Amino acid sequence: MSWLDPQRYSLPVVISVALHGLILLLFLFEWPTEHRVPEPVPQHVIANVIQTENKAVKKREEQAAKEKKRQEQAARRAEERKKQIAAQKRREKEKALKEKQQAEQRAKQKAAEKAAREKAQKEKAERLAKQRAEQEQQLLEQLAQEQAEAEQRAQEEARKAAEEAARQAELAEAMTADATTAIRNKVQSQWQYPPAVNPELEVEVHITLVPTGQVIDVRITKGSGNAALDRSVQQAVRKASPLPVPKDPRVFEQSFRKLTMKFRPENATW
Repeated sequence: MSWLDPQRYSLPVVISVALHGLILLLFLFEWPTEHRVPEPVPQHVIANVIQTENKAVKKREEQAAKEKKRQEQAARRAEERKKQIAAQKRREKEKALKEKQQAEQRAKQKAAEKAAREKAQKEKAERLAKQRAEQEQQLLEQLAQEQAEAEQRAQEEARKAAEEAARQAELAEAMTADATTAIRNKVQSQWQYPPAVNPELEVEVHITLVPTGQVIDVRITKGSGNAALDRSVQQAVRKASPLPVPKDPRVFEQSFRKLTMKFRPENATW
């Protein structure tokens, strides 16, 4: 509000105007038609006017000082408010920047944690795959070793079986030869062939035996042409029963259950 505001200074102005009007009226009414020396204004009136004017001036000055002080206070308050607003904006900006930095930090931390988890999962998967590959390789090597050992054992067993078979064959052959010789000798001990027979004659017989050596059947499969000689061989085989067959069942079944033998008269070549 200006210090010239008429509402604030209406009373002093009115008083001042009234005083000046009063003085003017006094001059008009007292102005002589002839040149007269004006009567001096009473000192108390001048003093009152001056005093009134001084009070008005002082009051205006006081009002102006108050208004200046109020304006200064308003300016200070406005400056303080401006500073507060600037500080508030600065704090909000700092807060937003801090929140942004924190958000970025959290995002970086989450990304780092995610990358660490993915890396750990990848390393775990690679480690498990490597372990599985190593286990599979060990299993394959173990299977290969077991297979090689099994083949080696099979070869060893086959070799032993072959050796055993060869040994058994040799034994069976020896048993067969011994039993055949024993049977021939026993039949020969019981053979009484006719006299004056040709020593080159030969009789082939087929003998059926049981494991005890008992003769079940004896048949002429190839005669000598001399019926008496043929019958004498049959009789000798029956008389020699039981024949000395091998005690090994396999040898017996293989060579002596059904036995074919050839006989010639004494002094002939067997």
